[in-house]
Amino acid sequence: MLQQSLRLPLTKRARLVKVEVMYKTNRFLAMVIAALLVISTAASAQVNKQSDSKTARRDESFNPVEFIKQFKIGMSYNEVQELLPKDFDQDILSYITTDEVFMLSVDVPGQAGWNISFKFDTLDAPMRRPEQLIEMSCSAALTSRSESFDSIVQKVTAAFGEPIKVERTEDKFKQAGWRVGSGSVLTLEYSLEPNGGNTVSVEFTIKKNPRRDSTGFKAVA
Repeated sequence: MLQQSLRLPLTKRARLVKVEVMYKTNRFLAMVIAALLVISTAASAQVNKQSDSKTARRDESFNPVEFIKQFKIGMSYNEVQELLPKDFDQDILSYITTDEVFMLSVDVPGQAGWNISFKFDTLDAPMRRPEQLIEMSCSAALTSRSESFDSIVQKVTAAFGEPIKVERTEDKFKQAGWRVGSGSVLTLEYSLEPNGGNTVSVEFTIKKNPRRDSTGFKAVA
């Protein structure tokens, strides 16, 4: 090839060299692009894997019972805000005119879909603002296989003590309650979703017990 190119005129030899250089350059660029695509695909897969792992850990790390235990009826709005994790999604604070309360709705990031709501009373003043926490609820739709009613009752009992009531009379609706101090009651409602298969609605609610002087509930052994 070299001997043949040497026999060619100078102009043709220059063109031949130029073609060979362009061919090698294009081949090198193609190899570089292919390598970058492989690296980019691997990096993207790793990022997605890490993201899924973080989401799974976050779902597993959220414990509604331990979360609820941090809050007390009568806490100020600012105290509640200090306890809320920064990555929780907060809706705009709204005022419910019929109840004359402020409500803050919060979503827990992750696949479990836990939603938390806080209700605050307010003073009868020209400029209303949220004052003290009067009610808190924490709810989600779960599978009955992952969390049975009895397993949740055991977890709450370990955190708050023996329940003052446990009702299992209905197949589709179960309920339990605990005293959590300062005249407040924590209620667990566990109900099957209509046409939801194994899906159950789980809701924890803490609020002042209007009948705290005469509850009529007996502790369950």
